[in-house]
Amino acid sequence: MIPRLKYQKINIPTNNSAIEGTVLAKDKKALYVDASPLGLAIVRGYEFNAARNFIKDLNIGDKVIIKILELDNELGLIEASLKEASRDKIWNYLTDIKRNNETIVVRPTEANRGGLIIDLKGIQGFLPASQLSPKHYPEVDGGDKETILAKLKDLVNRDIEVKILDLDEETNKLIFSEKEVQHEEEKQKLVSNFQIGDVVECTITKIVPFGMFVKFNNPPIDGLIHISEIDYQLIANPADIYKEGEKIQAKIQSITNNKVSLSIKALKPDPWKDATEIYKVGKQYEGKILKTGTLGVLVEFEPGIYGFMKYNDIENKTKIDQPLEIGEKRNFTIKTIDPNTRRIALTL
Repeated sequence: MIPRLKYQKINIPTNNSAIEGTVLAKDKKALYVDASPLGLAIVRGYEFNAARNFIKDLNIGDKVIIKILELDNELGLIEASLKEASRDKIWNYLTDIKRNNETIVVRPTEANRGGLIIDLKGIQGFLPASQLSPKHYPEVDGGDKETILAKLKDLVNRDIEVKILDLDEETNKLIFSEKEVQHEEEKQKLVSNFQIGDVVECTITKIVPFGMFVKFNNPPIDGLIHISEIDYQLIANPADIYKEGEKIQAKIQSITNNKVSLSIKALKPDPWKDATEIYKVGKQYEGKILKTGTLGVLVEFEPGIYGFMKYNDIENKTKIDQPLEIGEKRNFTIKTIDPNTRRIALTL
């Protein structure tokens, strides 16, 4: 009996397909990419010039994504484009700059009455006149539009240090701000007057699910109190305890890249300080069930001291004569206690 052959369906790339290849060679006019098993791909002409800055940083052996323009050109090669690959890389670069709050130097190419047009590695961005620093802002008596435009044109082809204010790859939105750079420099001077451990009076400006934004000092400095730094006991929502506009005392925990993190609980007694003297392995203590889940239950012994009991760790199943309920108080036995990780394992 002749065995049946199993055929695997192969998706053959077509024009406009994106495939991965390996850089084989490049010169001043073309880039050659190994697109095995399809063959050798070439990026040349307009497509080469459009991705010139991207190609300049490529090395032999680098993996790249190419877009097929023609599977078989007059040279018998795959005609390809790197435009999309280079574009993705540039957007990733811009996103990293925004995320890290970095400054970059740009050079405007055009001006209109609203601000300056900037071409950054092939991506067009905009620097609104309202986001220029006082040094460059076109103040004109009477607000004559032509005079404003003339002043903005004076900034074309001049280096300007900016931050990315907003970006969106899907809508090709890229907005710069020179004013934010100045604000950052001013903030750096203000923040340098404080040290980790300083206690400051803050005003709560905004409450969010993950914590509270605050301002302190005059001129004000922004800071964040994470929900985990509000209290030693578990907090579901900071808005249940505090209100926007309320004044509080907080301790500076960290200063990183001019970002200040503060803590309220650092000013309170730590319940874990004497926990190992009070709670002992093998002993029973009354606790209240705070949460139940598929793996076990979270138990509170006192504010800030919690234990977790896995259902699999219940040594005597007969002690559970009915489902464990939130709010229920029971005696739990401590299996292990680790003051470093602040974890207590329980059983019944």
